[in-house]
Amino acid sequence: MLSSKIKVFIVLITALLVFANCETPPLKSDDFLSYNQSNTIDSETNIIAALDANMPKKNNEMINIGIMLPLTGEHYKIGRSLLNAAQLALSKTNQENIRFHIVDTGNDEELVQNTYKLINKGIKIIIGPVFTKNCLILKDLIDEEEITVISFSNNSQLEENNYYVFGLTLEDEINKLLNYSINRGLRKYAVILPENEFGQRVKKKIEEQKNKDSSIFFKYEFYDTVNPDFYAVSRAISDYETRQLNLEEKIRELEKLKTDNSLKEIKKLKKLDTYGELDFEAIIIITEKFSDLSNLNSILPYYDVDPKNIQYMGTSVWAREISLKEPGLNKSYFSSLDILSRKKFEKDYSEVFNEKSHSISSLSYDLVGLLSTLNLNEPNFNSNILNKNSGFIGINGWFRFTETGKVIRDPKIFQIRNQKFIPIN
Repeated sequence: MLSSKIKVFIVLITALLVFANCETPPLKSDDFLSYNQSNTIDSETNIIAALDANMPKKNNEMINIGIMLPLTGEHYKIGRSLLNAAQLALSKTNQENIRFHIVDTGNDEELVQNTYKLINKGIKIIIGPVFTKNCLILKDLIDEEEITVISFSNNSQLEENNYYVFGLTLEDEINKLLNYSINRGLRKYAVILPENEFGQRVKKKIEEQKNKDSSIFFKYEFYDTVNPDFYAVSRAISDYETRQLNLEEKIRELEKLKTDNSLKEIKKLKKLDTYGELDFEAIIIITEKFSDLSNLNSILPYYDVDPKNIQYMGTSVWAREISLKEPGLNKSYFSSLDILSRKKFEKDYSEVFNEKSHSISSLSYDLVGLLSTLNLNEPNFNSNILNKNSGFIGINGWFRFTETGKVIRDPKIFQIRNQKFIPIN
């Protein structure tokens, strides 16, 4: 357990780092709780084992890293959490040879100026930014510079040589989700998507899967992200009005028969809202915000899209504790990074900083832990080492860098069952 002095020191350092373009040496570690140590697997670098080991210094070469985070403005809590996680990783590896040069991306007007400061300092590795708009600004500025950028974004469209997308991409999530569900025998899908570039990327990825197997059926319904009408979306995806008319028609047919059986059947039908089966077995609900998911989950059953009969599916937006309290999501499943593995990190983080970590801060912990470990073991550390390795194992699972800028990941499938996340693949 960290001493109280160390805890206070960490909090003070973090507070000071809110100012743009400041520099900080890493924190010294004390006595952290650790994972069970394990050996490197199949020549992959096991970051968890390195973080556990509180590694002795092997290489005294100083490495300067630019780190670009939103430390002021609307998203300052995300930036603070990512920075805290980075400091925690350095402390775990007993690393004193990495120096952060921090740029606040919360102010767009100062971002260009501060980026040039990093370039003029000769910094060759930048981690961050988080958001696509900042990533695009950075790409334009360093286009001709020999700088490696590892962004926390999950936007696969940013991927290119020496510009890595470290977040779990939407395409990888969809690919994992569809492969799993199709292997389970599900062939007919309804898909609810936001009406924006994000939703179009999802549809494009789904259509790639459809082109591989024409027997798979998909139907789409988009919603306005500014003024969403989730009732209208739910009615449309379930073809509710047509199925209401089918019910009325069926009752009229039975009334003409005037038999005992037809009268009994009419009584049953009058308790229903619609007649006829849905034209899908599963529904994929893709949202950018959990509140949108919660609204759809509440409304869809009223239009006969019953989670007891239809398989609900989604992405990592579902990977949060509040999902466990949504009755309609019980027995649904989704693709995500390894949310169970990172529980230990979340516990350590909360003990040190007295607050919960942001959901993406574990990416910073893995990334800084990796750079720290590589710097300790490589006498001539450079960014080329990243894509020469067969892969790395962190708290978010296995990943590997490629020369094209893609970070290959193997997402997990989790089911929500009895208020727990259950890994099912």
